[in-house]
Amino acid sequence: MTMPRASSDLKADIVPPLPSPDTQDVWERLASCNKPVCIYGTGNGADKIMDVLAERRIPVAGVFASDGFVRDREFRGFRVLSYDEACACFGDFTAVLAFGTHRADVIAAIKKLASERLVLCPDVPVFGDGLFDRKYYTENYGAFVRLYDMLADDESRRTLSLVLASKLTGDLCPLFSCGGDGDIISLARDIFPYEDYRVIADLGAYTGDTVRKAAELMPNLERIFAFEPEPHAYKKLAALSEVTSHPCVLAYNAAAWECDMTLEFTSGSGRGSSGTGRAHRKTKTLAVNALALDGVMDGGGVDFIKLDVEGAEAEALRGASDLLFRCQPDICVSVYHRTNDMLALPELVNRLCPEKRLFLRRELCLPAWGTTLCAVD
Repeated sequence: MTMPRASSDLKADIVPPLPSPDTQDVWERLASCNKPVCIYGTGNGADKIMDVLAERRIPVAGVFASDGFVRDREFRGFRVLSYDEACACFGDFTAVLAFGTHRADVIAAIKKLASERLVLCPDVPVFGDGLFDRKYYTENYGAFVRLYDMLADDESRRTLSLVLASKLTGDLCPLFSCGGDGDIISLARDIFPYEDYRVIADLGAYTGDTVRKAAELMPNLERIFAFEPEPHAYKKLAALSEVTSHPCVLAYNAAAWECDMTLEFTSGSGRGSSGTGRAHRKTKTLAVNALALDGVMDGGGVDFIKLDVEGAEAEALRGASDLLFRCQPDICVSVYHRTNDMLALPELVNRLCPEKRLFLRRELCLPAWGTTLCAVD
């Protein structure tokens, strides 16, 4: 098989094949690029990428950030440079994108940067271990072929091929060629029968963005069960639920899980650090109430479940197994947080809801985040 065409204007009606298992991965490309390698970004993603580069003995020449994030600081022993300073120091270097963004202005700036030099975006998991490299892809190639054949339309197969091409090679061009502007609920209007939904569950509701969009697009909606574990986001979600009379929003300050229990979450200090590595990064542990959706619904019904729960999608699905069996709700689940999510979650959904048709859609963002599995009758 051949690689999808490396073009930012790949026509929407072209369905490229899956990338070949013989394709050079992003780490191999960085090892053989014969140019200085500079990290673009100073967040947790940069930490993870620099750890892998160190393990593979690929030297890092420097670190740079967008102008608004430079300040006078260091990251992992490197003084954080502006882009212009990096150009002056290193000349023709390879930039490694180490952060994610949905913002159109930031994506436009990255496109401009990619027109001036090679920009690669290694795929490191948001949560958990494992790496999407050539070894992983080769070992699972047959499973990706089966997923490709299982998907219900050409747009889904096109999305899968382009996302895999980017995850494997680090190229950004495939991502510029797939994904739509806006949130996933809006992008999936052609898949889900929103007019049929009266009760939905929003697992990972954040501050209520999906709640607002659902109220707008689902004309017969009566109730929304919304879970959000992060305290600050939950306060805004709860405030929204208090002023929303129709549909009724039932907000829970809880994580979605396979059973009712208390979980511990570790949060970092964000993108900035004056230290030199993760050992110096401030973290705090937060005890979070976790609930199974089956128990919350207590025998009631649900028509649609959205899951974007920071790597706990499998556990949240298992915690809704009774609802999935009884009610056969449509499902919208994120498949990008963990390295194996794109294989494991469609397999789990297919096992729990074997009659559903499977679609793949994604929001326009970098890297291959926002990739979502849609399961519908």
